[in-house]
Amino acid sequence: MRYALVLWLGLVCCVQAGEMPGETRWQIQQADSLITFSVLIQGVPSEGAFPKFSGDIIFDPDRLEGSRIDILIDLNHIDAFFSDVATNLKKEPWFDVANFPTARFVSHSLTSLGGRNYQATGELTLRGVTRPEVLSFTLTDYDEQTAAIIGKMVLNRLDYGVGQGAWRDVSTVAGQVFLGVMVKATKK
Repeated sequence: MRYALVLWLGLVCCVQAGEMPGETRWQIQQADSLITFSVLIQGVPSEGAFPKFSGDIIFDPDRLEGSRIDILIDLNHIDAFFSDVATNLKKEPWFDVANFPTARFVSHSLTSLGGRNYQATGELTLRGVTRPEVLSFTLTDYDEQTAAIIGKMVLNRLDYGVGQGAWRDVSTVAGQVFLGVMVKATKK
């Protein structure tokens, strides 16, 4: 009886701390990780990056049912080829970082696509709009202490109100945006 009580109390403490026994938690290595974006502007690819993001990653390829991804992107930090583009993207017609300083992706489920390929189905919140999205990724490195992925997500910027007024015209800036995700992480 005493053993069962101790076990139950231990489980309650783990649940209250947000952690279940046996979870494999990962710490993003910011210096080796990057989220990129690419969009066509008047038919010419334009690329940039969101270099500052954080996350709570629980991932075990043998226990996908307990895996979870929660990524918070700091939109105040945008890199683009031209600094004025990065500055303009922070303004109201685009990301409006004064009112919406972050974007967030939270997975609801992870599934194996075979080999080292996976799919995280979840919700992206951007400019106050939350919509279902899918992150497809490949586990490029995985061992007891380190993991690395390369992934992609394709979304429509207009679904999130990114590009207001005249910028809604997709003949100038395409609606489809490609996100690239490169993450290296170490076990916590």
